Formats: sequence, C-alpha cells, structure tokens
Amino acid sequence: MGETHLTGLDGTNPLAFFAALGVQEVFSRDSEQPRLWWSDDVIPHAVVDGEFSIERIADRALETFSDWKDSPALNPRLPDGTLMKKSDELKLASADIREYLDQTRRIDSAGRLATSLVAEGSLDNNGAAKPSDLYFTAGNQKFLKMARDLMEGTAREDLLVGLNGPWNYESKLPSLMWDVSDDRVYALTAINPAKDKKLTNPGPEALAVLGMSLHPVFAGSERTLTQGCSGSWKSGNYSWPIWEKPASPRMVKSLLAHAYSLESVRWLKSWGVFRIMNSSIRRSDQGGYGTFGPSEIVWEA
Repeated sequence: MGETHLTGLDGTNPLAFFAALGVQEVFSRDSEQPRLWWSDDVIPHAVVDGEFSIERIADRALETFSDWKDSPALNPRLPDGTLMKKSDELKLASADIREYLDQTRRIDSAGRLATSLVAEGSLDNNGAAKPSDLYFTAGNQKFLKMARDLMEGTAREDLLVGLNGPWNYESKLPSLMWDVSDDRVYALTAINPAKDKKLTNPGPEALAVLGMSLHPVFAGSERTLTQGCSGSWKSGNYSWPIWEKPASPRMVKSLLAHAYSLESVRWLKSWGVFRIMNSSIRRSDQGGYGTFGPSEIVWEA
C-alpha cells in the first residue's frame, strides 16, 4: 500500500497540525478516505496512505475549497438571503446564531465549521456570539472573509509547497494566526514588524480552516468552550495528540476528543499516541488578537 509523507506538515506547529486534519477533511465526501498518522521523528510530520499522493490531495483540496467558500458556513445569511449583521466577524446576535446553525446543519462537511465557531446561548458582554478559543482575529481582520479569501486565492502550487515543505512565506493572502511563527516572541527585528506586510503560506492556511472544523464548541457557564483548549480566553492553552497508528477520520475525531487530556494518560499508548503537544494561547491587550506560543511536549511515551 505504501505511505505518502507530508513532510511540510510539522506536528509541533498548530497550523500544520490543523492542515493535516484538513487533508482528511478534503476527502470527507468520498468513499475512499485516507488514514492519518505521524512519523516517529524528533519533529514528526504527517503521513497518509500511499494511494493519496500529494498531487491527488492538492487537486481534491481545490475542489473542496470551491465548495466551502460559497457554503452557508462561510456566508451567514438571513432567511431572505441578506447577510447577517457583522457576519464576517461572527458577531452574531442570539437569534442569528440559531438561524446560522440551523442552516449549516443541513449541509455536509462545511457545516461542521459552524459548530466549531459559535454555540447557541454563548454570548459576550454585548450580547453577540462569543466565538471559539481558536478565533484569533480582531479589529479589521474578519475571520470568515479571510477564510473565503484563502479558499478563493490558494493555488495548486501553494498546496504542493505546503504539503512538501519547506514553507516559503511568499504570499500576501491572509493568515488566521495559527502558525507559531506569528507569535510576537519571534518578532525580534530592528524595526517595528507591525508596519511590514505579513507574508504567509496559503496552502496550509486554507487546509487548516478545514481542520478547525474538527474542534466543536460548547456553551459553558461563563464563555464558549472549545475542544482541545483550556484556561481562560485571555490566557489559554491548546493541546493536541501525535499518534503513530494509522487512524481513519472517525478514529481521529475520537483521538481529538479524548487524547488531549493527561487525565487519559494510562490509555494513550494503547491508542497509538506517543506525544502530547501544548501551545499557549496569547491575546493582545489591545484588540484581543490571538497567537500561539511556541509548542512544548507535555507528555511522551
């Protein structure tokens, strides 16, 4: 059967991890779907079944992006067809959250993105939707518009470079701030980096939007709770498993639901998990822009 090594998708980087999940998601409507696992290296990279070549993944991803960018999940609308107020920012009113989730539950994989962004009954102090902990945009950055721009603008070559590596940071398409290199700790330059146009890797960014859809949110007593995340909104953490046994999409969903918590440590080896990673979630005092801090190993077999 063989293996296809996605050497560009480094399991220690949340963006690359989300992108690897997105690789499975692009085949979610197909009868034949890839299994996913990670190489046993100091820096593990994603691996899928050999019949899913990098070229095949790229071609199928472009078809999926075309479907997703026009889906209700990325274009929240009222029953009359008009866009919901502040829809691109996901600052939805309570009634609009219900309408948005109701519309998207009728569609296929793209609909899961909606349930990974907002939860009914989970509102901020202004009565608008309180989004996922993985929502890092703020101010002039509008999450859904940025996601649509990625789906529209990502080219086949962007995907091939992203999956093969090394990443080249040459695109002006938006970043959803999931790359660990986005953290300000890395911005040790002689000039203010805020004045520079950020360059990105759109292939992994677009795939990562698909991968985010595997992180559902729930209404908590004080705020929206996100699978895989802990801590507070201003100072949180994201934890994720790295596994060595080939896992089907359903198995991956189960691993994400259970293996991120060290409370499950006695089961981890039997599940094929050999490492648990963690990155802090940092938000700026001005605007609330989010970034991931450098990742660390919090458990290893």
